[in-house]
Formats: sequence, structure tokens, C-alpha cells
Amino acid sequence: MKVRRRASTQSVIPTASMADIAMLLLIFFMSTTIISAREHQGVRLPAAYTGDRIPKEFAIRISLSPSGRVALNDAAIELEQLGPVLAEKLRRQPGLTITLHADARAPYAHVSDVIDQLQVAEASRVALAASGKEPR
Repeated sequence: MKVRRRASTQSVIPTASMADIAMLLLIFFMSTTIISAREHQGVRLPAAYTGDRIPKEFAIRISLSPSGRVALNDAAIELEQLGPVLAEKLRRQPGLTITLHADARAPYAHVSDVIDQLQVAEASRVALAASGKEPR
């Protein structure tokens, strides 16, 4: 007797509805996800209320206004000239301390520009001055 072979069948997973299932899952996760918008956080610099006084003969005062104008010992100076002028003063008298008096309303970008000029002058003794009054 001759044994007849059975016809071989292959198992197939239907993939026609996979795109529908993926889309439903995507819609489900997008609708249940909570997206919280972050508010802009301002940088608030610390304030000092006490500190040592630096004698005027050993200090160079740099003032920065809210509009970005710079003054060196109460004389107006361009920001680009600040580094070379400070370098010359420090070369003549290396023990000077530079005090930076920035208005509280001055944007930090202006303060950063002044600090960059202090790096150009290779100033190693820099003090950030506080007003001495407590904030309200």
C-alpha cells in the first residue's frame, strides 16, 4: 500500500491589521501623555550683606548700568577698551583689586561681557560688589 503524503501547510500570521493596531496604540499613548510646559526661570544672583571694605588706593571700580554702559573709576569707557586699559593698569600696579558694581537690573549678558574683558586683562583679583541693602 502506498502511503499518500499529506499536503504541507504553512502557518501564517495575518499582518494586514498591524498598521491599524499600531495607529490605535499611538493615538492612545499620545492622548494619555501629560505634557507640561516649563515656565521661563530667571537667574537670581545671590546677594551679600556684609564683607570687607577694599581701600580705594588698592581698587579699580568698574560700574555697569542697566543699559550696558561701562564706567572705569566713574569715567565712561567702551566695553572693547576695558580689557586693554585694565591690563595696562595691572601691569603698572599688580596688587590692584577690581571691584565690579553691576546694577541689579542689568542683564546678565552684559555682566558676562565685562567678565570676558577681565579675562582679557588677566585680572586675578576680582570682587563682585553688593549694594549692602537687603532686597525687599
